[in-house]
Amino acid sequence: MRIGTSISTKRLDTACVEEYKIPLIVMMENAVLSAIKHMDTNLYDKYIIVSGVGNNGGDGLGIARQLKARNKDVKVFIVGNIEKITECSKTNLEILKLMKIEHYFISSKYEYKNILKNLKNNIINSDVVVDCIFGTGLEREIKGIFKEVINIVNEHKNLVYSIDVPSGINATTGEILGICVKADKTISFEFYKRGFLKYETKKYIGNVVVEHIGIPEEILKKYDNNEYFTSYNFIKKSIKNKNKFSFKSDYGKVVIFAGSKGFTGAAYISSESAVKSGSGLVTLVCDEEIQDILSVKLSEAMTVNYKEKDRIDKLLESSTAIGFGCGMGDNELTLERLQYVLENSTCPVIIDADGLNVLKDNIFILSKYKNRIIITPHLGEMSRLTGKSISYIRDNRMDVAKKFAKEKGIIVLLKGYETIITDGDITYVNPTGNSAMANGGMGDCLLGMITSFVGQKIDKFNAVVCATYIHGYIGDNLSKKSYTVNATNIIDEIPTTMKAINIEINL
Repeated sequence: MRIGTSISTKRLDTACVEEYKIPLIVMMENAVLSAIKHMDTNLYDKYIIVSGVGNNGGDGLGIARQLKARNKDVKVFIVGNIEKITECSKTNLEILKLMKIEHYFISSKYEYKNILKNLKNNIINSDVVVDCIFGTGLEREIKGIFKEVINIVNEHKNLVYSIDVPSGINATTGEILGICVKADKTISFEFYKRGFLKYETKKYIGNVVVEHIGIPEEILKKYDNNEYFTSYNFIKKSIKNKNKFSFKSDYGKVVIFAGSKGFTGAAYISSESAVKSGSGLVTLVCDEEIQDILSVKLSEAMTVNYKEKDRIDKLLESSTAIGFGCGMGDNELTLERLQYVLENSTCPVIIDADGLNVLKDNIFILSKYKNRIIITPHLGEMSRLTGKSISYIRDNRMDVAKKFAKEKGIIVLLKGYETIITDGDITYVNPTGNSAMANGGMGDCLLGMITSFVGQKIDKFNAVVCATYIHGYIGDNLSKKSYTVNATNIIDEIPTTMKAINIEINL
């Protein structure tokens, strides 16, 4: 699923009209028919359409016509200066009049208080309100009569469907422009709007569906922002296929640097996760004082302590991926070990937790090893790395992650709801995962999965995207039955989930 902005939408419309000679009203009708599919016409009979005078309003007028053709009870309220109505919307309005669909104009030029009362009463007695007041082009604060109408919708609605975007959201930034319709469902076209990624918008957008409206794939590709939601099909295409001729050497030799006294869990979880994700060989490097504990727990992984320098050097030379940082401690020794690992290896290095914490005053290290490093910060860690506040990063997650990745020449996985994965040029947003997974060890588990997938020679970027998706996908499935999902629960399910994906690849 592509992610787009208001600029993307405008460019697509222009290209369709100018390059492919597709009349705008044809695309509007496609949007109308696409929207109708999600109107639950089998469940509801009474609809109120609240439209503006722009092309989004034209969608609403077309929807009213289609609902009427399906014998639904439809009333239309058109908000704004009717003299400014767009040509396509005007065409739909003329048809609406000829069909004798009940409609009212709400304009500040005329006495409108009685019409607002009529709107309120009709909304109270309706099943569904369809919001088509403003589309993706809205950038100004909503005031006056529009604000009054949206207030009435929010206060008295039973169910609201917003078309393309809820009226009041800046489709690009996610800013709430004074007031916004609170939709139960948003039916968006061609793109998942970038502004919907902002956490503040979640209480306004409801369930989002994205429908295609017949724009040629060539145009979509031409104006692609390289920003996407990860799909299950992407995972199937990216995961390495297992076949009967495989050896353990075909699935990577990965090393995990993790753990310290009191933090054996981080070392165990990250290593066991790599084992269960399909790595051919996994070796944990840890402090000597915790090695015996972990050697007992890790039946299928090997362990090495820091005093075994020759063994570590051989591992660094031969490894296909290295995971670094979980439970190691935010101290000078961790920094020294990270620098040693980077200097004496040539494979990708995935840095998490304390590996990130020791970089906060040593950011130059990231640029020194371009195209080899993957970092997996949460908001707090990203704040320490960038010097920006957590609140700023939360509101600008994609831009912050893309800029940092581009500048440093690395891959950034910025954790959180709808995790961002980017190399600065291409960005994926992860749709899986939930709050049942919000507990210690989840990041350690993800580090192990990423390290394993990278080590299996899946394309680095794709490996990060796949590991993140599957990690959350398992969590989503488990949370259907469990209030809390722990890292060990995820680890137990990795092999069966991977097998299911692998079977689908071979079908």
